[in-house]
Amino acid sequence: MDLIKEMSMMSTTALLASLSITVWFAWVWLSGRYPTIIQNLHQKYGKVVRIAPNELSFNTIQAHRDIYSTPSHKRKLFIKDPTFYYNGDSVRVLFYELDPTEHAWQRRLLAAGFSAKAMRNQEYLVHRYVDLFVQKMRKLSAASHGAGVNIAEVMLWLGFDIMAEITFSESFGAVESGKPHFWISLLRDGAHAAMLPALAQRMPLLRAVLPYLISRSAIENRVKHYAYTEETVRKRVRLQDEDPSKETADLFGPVIASGKLDWASLVSLAQAMVIAGADTVSHTLTGATYFLCAAPTVLKALQDEVRGLGTYDELTGDRLASLRYLNAVIEETLRMFPPIAFGLPRVSPGDCVDGHFVPAGVTVSAPHWAINHNGTEWEDPWTFRPERWLVEGGVSQPRSLAFSTGPRACLGIGQAWLEIRIALAKIVYTYDMEFARDHGDWLGDTKMYMMWKEAPLMVRSAVQQVPTTSLYETYGTTARSPETKLKSYLAEGEVPQLSALRPLVLDFWNAPCSSAALYFTLLFENKFKFNDHKVDQVLQ
Repeated sequence: MDLIKEMSMMSTTALLASLSITVWFAWVWLSGRYPTIIQNLHQKYGKVVRIAPNELSFNTIQAHRDIYSTPSHKRKLFIKDPTFYYNGDSVRVLFYELDPTEHAWQRRLLAAGFSAKAMRNQEYLVHRYVDLFVQKMRKLSAASHGAGVNIAEVMLWLGFDIMAEITFSESFGAVESGKPHFWISLLRDGAHAAMLPALAQRMPLLRAVLPYLISRSAIENRVKHYAYTEETVRKRVRLQDEDPSKETADLFGPVIASGKLDWASLVSLAQAMVIAGADTVSHTLTGATYFLCAAPTVLKALQDEVRGLGTYDELTGDRLASLRYLNAVIEETLRMFPPIAFGLPRVSPGDCVDGHFVPAGVTVSAPHWAINHNGTEWEDPWTFRPERWLVEGGVSQPRSLAFSTGPRACLGIGQAWLEIRIALAKIVYTYDMEFARDHGDWLGDTKMYMMWKEAPLMVRSAVQQVPTTSLYETYGTTARSPETKLKSYLAEGEVPQLSALRPLVLDFWNAPCSSAALYFTLLFENKFKFNDHKVDQVLQ
């Protein structure tokens, strides 16, 4: 079925209609309501909607598979739409890279940093910042005198601090200082302008007047934002020049060592990696908090599961991965509040999408928001119901649709899940939470540009479980590995409590052989003065 034969018969009336659609398309994006407007159109007109002169939107999971999956002998590759993936910069990396071959080697360059081994070695960094965040939440809550803490703001601090540390070994210090770093603030406040370069590609008139629409302060802020990133990358390169062993310290080390990217590409890659990783985690945590506060019975069920696992220090990545209800809550959050709520535009090679033939050159997309709120795909799609993920055969849809699929799927999906699990588990373990005031239509007030710009979400929290002092928390600010943390602990001349030692032992158990060897060497040297009974307690 050819959906757009009329494209070859453009009369004057059709041209005027095309222009009006283009203007409407720009307005939809700039309004921040793109996901809900497109979803409403699908609800009215069906699973295929023409949203621009040369663009179709689909709201089915099958369409998502057809557009984004890995090509095969039966299915051609849908490449990225160059009109959409344009940020006003001549440098194209990761998200903005159009060439599949170029993107593939960039992906291989970063792949080692997202391996299971790398995540195990970096997990202590996640715990460090989450533990600090849990402490900071207590102070911020007390200082608010019952007015609550803006979760939409503080989750950004946490997400960006973790990702900056993992990317180039230097965080923004937002959680520790208790206030947003200007780099994060500029990104959030300028979210509404992120689509302007792409829209200008569609509208020559807008391209002509765009320089006059951007304020001097906006230009200065962008320069400031870039300069900070550039200086951070420069420091990271210098660090590796002075100590080549830093190549494996973070995600950026192998990129620097490869020598395959020029300076502009390095800076652009640094920005892209931090934004992509932090944005997903922070908004998912904010969304989860909103849904949990709106559904106290769900929050209670999650707390019972997490608190039943053991002590605060036992909330490790491997153990949390086995918690079915925690995973279901995260899945349901990603469904109802996907980090990328719009469709990722691709150019049809001349192939079928969900049974409809789409001519070559036509842009297609499958918006996550529209799919996830489609009543033909999901039972009761507007209800936050984690239980739908627990019933055998109850959900046939692919999990984590929000991370896309195929050769362009999110490379850091495992890292994102690790961070979200640890942060959400430790927060609900420690605190009971509720809305501090009427939240109104928070989802409706939250806007989507190229990223979410969330409305304030004021939440009141009360400590119910006091965390024990963990090794992650005590030595996280100076220690760079499990080995260093253990040596630091021994240097204090104190015998650690079993509850504090257990998560570190679990780290060693899953860590490289050198870590396990160090632990058992220290143990047999009687540094801990353990008897067999206590060792058994630790390892149980």
